[in-house]
Amino acid sequence: MMIKTTYKAIFTAVAMAIGLVLLQSCEKEITVDLPAPDAKIVVEGYIFEGERPYVILSKNAGYFDPIDSAAIANIFIFDAIVTVSDGTNTDTLTFQPAAESAYGFAYVKQNPTVTGQAGKNYNLTVSAIGQTVTSTTRIIPMVPLDSSKWVEYEDYDSLGYVYVHFTDPGIDERGYRVFSRRVSANPERNEPLFRPNFYSSNRFYKGQPIEFGISRARQFSDQFSEDNPDPDLRSYRLGDTAQVRICTMDLPNYSFYNSLSNSDNSGNPFSAPGNVQSNIEGGLGCWGGYCVNQFQIICYP
Repeated sequence: MMIKTTYKAIFTAVAMAIGLVLLQSCEKEITVDLPAPDAKIVVEGYIFEGERPYVILSKNAGYFDPIDSAAIANIFIFDAIVTVSDGTNTDTLTFQPAAESAYGFAYVKQNPTVTGQAGKNYNLTVSAIGQTVTSTTRIIPMVPLDSSKWVEYEDYDSLGYVYVHFTDPGIDERGYRVFSRRVSANPERNEPLFRPNFYSSNRFYKGQPIEFGISRARQFSDQFSEDNPDPDLRSYRLGDTAQVRICTMDLPNYSFYNSLSNSDNSGNPFSAPGNVQSNIEGGLGCWGGYCVNQFQIICYP
């Protein structure tokens, strides 16, 4: 019995060794040359109620293209012809510094005849790199808030979030997008730009009451990490001033951000690529109109 067991063990070990040798001998490095993507215009454009439109333009890049300061600087488009029309007036936008842009620059017009108004459609046309792309967005009227307040967390002293309540009108399919910032006399705590916080649609609560809990939006200047965590946990501290924009957006605008988020969060390089639903005819990106309900809360119970 002992002899049989020993022979079986030896045979198993030899078989495994042969298998490993065969596997190693079958290995071969394969280099796949991916074709460069066709050049396309990428649009990031906004028109808020009561404000002038602004548009940032760039070019698409290959998935494995290097990302460095030179590549990023080369990806933007500075010499496009950009027009925005509301059906009556048409403005030609030019590339210049723009305080409302997170990049510090955009295509804008200093004295615009076209500004955002609820219930209007806005047509965008961009000509650059030998291409012309177009898009249309609509500013859907906003509904008034029923209530808003700062709510302190039970488990975190002096930290909380902004709570809002309103009722969806139930007359159309729409999206809601929230922007926020913290305003402070302390430069280290002041956030100059409204930054996107989150988005939603009325698909599951059309015509029903809606409640949101709004935390602080992530800022470009944030340097937090696991080794340097945010002491405020992306919350509003007692005594802070929170400024919030709750905006309506049309369904194509919502579909773009929803599909973009799904694509970014797939996380698996072997999964099926996400299909980002752009509303730019002939290009990529999004042109979006927003009706704004802006309010300010000083964070006290």
